[in-house]
Amino acid sequence: MLTPMFVALLGLGKIIHSSPIHARQSNDTSIPPSNPPVSQDLFDKLQLAPSQEDRFDILTSQGPADTWLKYDFNPAANPNPGGGKGLGGQGDLANRKTFPALINLGVAMSAGFMNPCGMNKPHVHPRASEFLTLANGKSLKTGFILENGLTQQFSTTLELYQGAIFPQGSIHYEFNDNCESAVFLAAFSNEDPGLSTIGKNFFALDPEVVDADLGFPAQLDGTNIREFDAKIPKSFSQGPKECLERCGIKY
Repeated sequence: MLTPMFVALLGLGKIIHSSPIHARQSNDTSIPPSNPPVSQDLFDKLQLAPSQEDRFDILTSQGPADTWLKYDFNPAANPNPGGGKGLGGQGDLANRKTFPALINLGVAMSAGFMNPCGMNKPHVHPRASEFLTLANGKSLKTGFILENGLTQQFSTTLELYQGAIFPQGSIHYEFNDNCESAVFLAAFSNEDPGLSTIGKNFFALDPEVVDADLGFPAQLDGTNIREFDAKIPKSFSQGPKECLERCGIKY
């Protein structure tokens, strides 16, 4: 039996291969944005619809099915992509907010357009597992760490049309270790998978808490990452220095 997430992945694969890859590149601005804006009023109506039939009646009353039941992953159609955008590429995310046809279906999808040597930084999806497939490109390196009791990295190198899984809540990344662009497709088991970038969000915490969690490093730069990592407490770290000094606790 095919799961909804797998069916969604197959469907997007057909979309990618029915169009030339040059129409999917990050620097292609020849195609104007085509995903219709979703008003709060429309979203509320869809959310409160008593049945799936009512929900689709409301949705298709907005216009042609070809407009409201289709999502365009082309970067030009997503100037503010839900999966983020940077020097390494961008991730175009179709979730319940950006593509309301997904409401109550339990799936979401993203397309990642990776520049040469681009990396989708280590992150987690707090509400979904992920099944990612390399749709275009030479190869893609991936890795994930599951949780505290199993901290080895599970690594894969994907070749064209190969896929890898990332369990819900696991820290994972994708890296295009090539001089050519790459495109991946990722299906999610939740219509609102969520995204939390580890490094960015960790260092957004209170500086004193970050300093304590890292073991009070005297210096941190690109030359001492492993030394720095070795000093990070495994669990229940000491708190901020102010408290330790006030209580006479050595650190």
